[in-house]
Amino acid sequence: MLIQHSGYLLGRIQRPYFNTLHAANFAANALPGLQTQPLFRASHRAGLTFGLTASTKPEWIVITPAAPSDKHPWDIAHDHVRGIAPGSAALGAMVNNYIEPDLLNPGPISPTPVPPSASLDTNYPPMSGATFSPMWYLETGFTNFEAARKRTTGKGIKIAHPDTGYWPEHQSTPRNIRPEQGYNYYENNTNVVDPGLTGLGDNPGHGTATLAILAGNSMSLTFGTQTYTGDLGGAPDAEVVPIRIGASVIHLYTQALAQGLDHALAPNGSTPCNVVSLSHGGLPSSTWADAVNRLYEAGIVLVAAAGDSYYAVITDLATHFTVYPSAFNRAITATGVTYDQKPYVTTVPFAMQGCWGPDSVMEKAIGAFTPNVPWMQRGTVNGWGMNGSGTSASTPQIAAACALWLSLYGNQFAVPWQRVEACRVALFHAAATPAGGVNNGEIGWGMLDLDRLLDDAEAAKLVGIANAGQLGESPADEVSCPFWRLLFGIAPPGSGVEQMYETEAAQVLARSENPELVNGLIAWHQGKPMDSLTRQKLRDAFISEPSISTTLASHLRSLP
Repeated sequence: MLIQHSGYLLGRIQRPYFNTLHAANFAANALPGLQTQPLFRASHRAGLTFGLTASTKPEWIVITPAAPSDKHPWDIAHDHVRGIAPGSAALGAMVNNYIEPDLLNPGPISPTPVPPSASLDTNYPPMSGATFSPMWYLETGFTNFEAARKRTTGKGIKIAHPDTGYWPEHQSTPRNIRPEQGYNYYENNTNVVDPGLTGLGDNPGHGTATLAILAGNSMSLTFGTQTYTGDLGGAPDAEVVPIRIGASVIHLYTQALAQGLDHALAPNGSTPCNVVSLSHGGLPSSTWADAVNRLYEAGIVLVAAAGDSYYAVITDLATHFTVYPSAFNRAITATGVTYDQKPYVTTVPFAMQGCWGPDSVMEKAIGAFTPNVPWMQRGTVNGWGMNGSGTSASTPQIAAACALWLSLYGNQFAVPWQRVEACRVALFHAAATPAGGVNNGEIGWGMLDLDRLLDDAEAAKLVGIANAGQLGESPADEVSCPFWRLLFGIAPPGSGVEQMYETEAAQVLARSENPELVNGLIAWHQGKPMDSLTRQKLRDAFISEPSISTTLASHLRSLP
């Protein structure tokens, strides 16, 4: 299996080594034969630190290998951490280093938009011929945004929007867009406009469309016999910082997303953002885990899409598991709920559906509405379709709701992480019960409900709990793969190479298309026992995975 990567490596090195490199201003000769620079450039330049032991925490760097290689990207990472790659001797001499490759993450997380004339996804309601407002999901009985925006429209809140960029000429462009505070980490420049690539699998205008749902300006939309006139976005008066992290939802490198998340901490030297709305995702990564932790500790709420999958009868296996960074504990997982208030899940062959599970992730998940929501089109002034879908569409609804909550109550929490935790608790406890009852396994806590969320009495209770020191801090995120450890009898990882094995193992499982291995993973999540014969078969299947590196496979074969 071809594992696409940028050629860069992402290294987490101990603080004394990082300080040495920093003192050398990350010159080309700071590590003989290798070029390095900080990964988290925005917060690094701002001099930000996080946590009580920030001064001793390891730090991330981007490493440019001295020579290109055709090896598996994880094998390249191991060669560098061991100091056997060209120019890596000084790097290999450092202790407890961790290095992972900058991978191209699999997609799509949302489908390519179709022309407006092909409007509705007929696999889900509302069906063609039904009478409904084009902005139905804002109304009473759905998210209740229309009523909530009479109290607050998000003024004073800043939202980071890592995506494909935006199209400034479109009428839906937020009135408080802040492109001067954004950055293009995909092409390493300040241009955050989406050029609209239209290659195979690209999703032109993904950023423009999700931005409109998040904080879109006022427009008049007519669909059938119904017309909606007003603000499109859930938080139309919030400031929005556009951050370009890829050309489309399937051109997403590990490094660019990590830097896009970090940008929210210090957007070009301006004040930090309050919320991040992320309709992208991919494989588990330790860089992403650390970026999520930094946002949480700084008091920034991260809402991330659970991802999308396609129901294909036999092959719909672990593909529906939540993608990263949404699966991390400190991120809010955004799932989908359909027009008829049911999980965004189908049994129609080859139809798209949302991702969900495992159950541990659904404990901090909430659903908003998709599909068949308005989808603005880049390259136009006012073009749009009724074909918005995927958890890409539900995520900005939840992020906008968090922005409204923070605008009313966020400044009442003195400790940054308490602000995030209180917002999460409020969001989950205010979730409405969907038709047929709560489906925790596929939706989470329930449906987004602004009427219940913006309750002054409930907010006052949370402030009291926080001030009394009774609001618990969510555990820090890291990449963990306990199923892999069970198969091979491996203890939880320490640092350095052990954690590298752990991360790659989690990525191998996330990519797997082997029914035997994936069904074993699902059975384990369901708490089913595993006999020794099954365990051995799954061990063999794991080692035979086409995406596994030679280094990891050799290590596993050496185990008793």
